[in-house]
Amino acid sequence: PVVTPQTPLLRCLEEMYRAGFRASLVAKAGKLAGIVSFHDIADYLGGGSRYRVVVERYGGNVYKALSIPSQELMSRDVVSLSIDDTLTRVLELMVTLGIGLVPILDPGGGIAGVVTEGSIVRMYAKRVGRKPVGEVMTRSLITARDDSPLSEVLKLMVSTGVRRVPLLSSDGRLSGVVTWRGIVEFLGSHRVFGYSRSGAVGEVLELRASGLANRDVIVVEPGLPLETLVEMMYERNLDYGLVAEGELLRGIVTERDIMYAVIGS
Repeated sequence: PVVTPQTPLLRCLEEMYRAGFRASLVAKAGKLAGIVSFHDIADYLGGGSRYRVVVERYGGNVYKALSIPSQELMSRDVVSLSIDDTLTRVLELMVTLGIGLVPILDPGGGIAGVVTEGSIVRMYAKRVGRKPVGEVMTRSLITARDDSPLSEVLKLMVSTGVRRVPLLSSDGRLSGVVTWRGIVEFLGSHRVFGYSRSGAVGEVLELRASGLANRDVIVVEPGLPLETLVEMMYERNLDYGLVAEGELLRGIVTERDIMYAVIGS
């Protein structure tokens, strides 16, 4: 999605929801001016320090908060590359800077597209091989209780930089996963407005995060070949898979983990 600096945040979210994308590029006169990412939005709507703008400037009103122009929220220091750069250069930037999306510019400085972790994985999925998922998974799993309010999950996402938070019941069982995609759908589809009778963002943040959780999750054992997990992810249109031994969660495999496996191959 590409928007202008004056495009309202709600419109950005509508475009992200429509495209199934976790960011909107912001262009001015056809040139890249910034980017509004899922984490920028999560920070602003209750997950981080920018939430004070919603409270102090807009009185905590969700309608006013979502009407701000994208330029007030976008990140201006965007790392981009030329369409003539090599994929090796893209991978170097992603790994060294810890970013998952690189805008690509044409010779005139216009936006040609983006390269994401997901697009790299899709192109090289056949090269991931039969390495066990337990060898590539992220073990430091960030979880929350399934009775946690949405505000708590947003804060976890912003403070740790994750885009997926598994929810556990009181006895440690997996009950679902809150993802960036679920939150973008909640906002971009306007479903959010049905949960705030007074128009207060605070009412939305008090919702149980389990109401936004994805329950159609993939859970595999550590010994499963990575190539099999990748096939399962694409069949289900998911960008992650959970790894467990019995009912005990051991880790998560994301597109970034798979990309690192591709680089290693």
